[in-house]
Amino acid sequence: MAYEWPLDKLSVVNSALAQCGDNLVNVADDGSDEWIVCSAAYERGLSYLMEQHNWSFAAKVSQLTASANAPENVQWDTAYPLPPDLTHLIWVRINQQEDVLASVTPSPVLYDIENVAGVVCLVTNAQGGPPPPDPAVTPAAITIKYISQQFSDPTFGTPTLVVALQFFVMAGIYRGLHEDLGESTNMLKLAEMTLQSARSKYDQQKPKRAMWNSRITAARRIRRPWPPVGSDTWGGTGVPG
Repeated sequence: MAYEWPLDKLSVVNSALAQCGDNLVNVADDGSDEWIVCSAAYERGLSYLMEQHNWSFAAKVSQLTASANAPENVQWDTAYPLPPDLTHLIWVRINQQEDVLASVTPSPVLYDIENVAGVVCLVTNAQGGPPPPDPAVTPAAITIKYISQQFSDPTFGTPTLVVALQFFVMAGIYRGLHEDLGESTNMLKLAEMTLQSARSKYDQQKPKRAMWNSRITAARRIRRPWPPVGSDTWGGTGVPG
């Protein structure tokens, strides 16, 4: 049998239906009970999977535009409406060009997510000083990296991730078509286990990060007084650092 990849939504749904012993659907949105149940389980499962990890294939880097409405929370001076396709926020940068390489580690920015005049916004201090807002000051540019719903599609995913998605669809089948809550729960557990495997496999292909060794943490591990007699484990100096 030929190895087919990637799989679209209809293929994932039919694969799940076949595993559960149900009738397949010929076309999407055919109005059948099978499609109605599976489509809902697919969409909810996919949204959940996308939020559970920083999948680079589903990430976007975008510059936000400041809102005309100031945050109601007085500890912030500027609000930035979040993109409508945002599923999960990865990082925030201030005064960063839009064409920045997404792989570069960002500097920390203090911010929060709040409702401002009925719009979900990122709020921060972007005017170079403490609140309150100053209408005469132009807020700094805010750039974010986030998981986008526009890329939430198995075409961009990995085989293990799509298997996890199929288990979520199968859980919906057992609950919605078979009314078997026990087997539905088992499928959800399999989906979670497979998701963990998908995260691990996905991260293995990324560049390795150097481990950061804290001198404070290292010092706390050492019995005082320092240095211990006969110990020379710090590069020949006898002291950390």
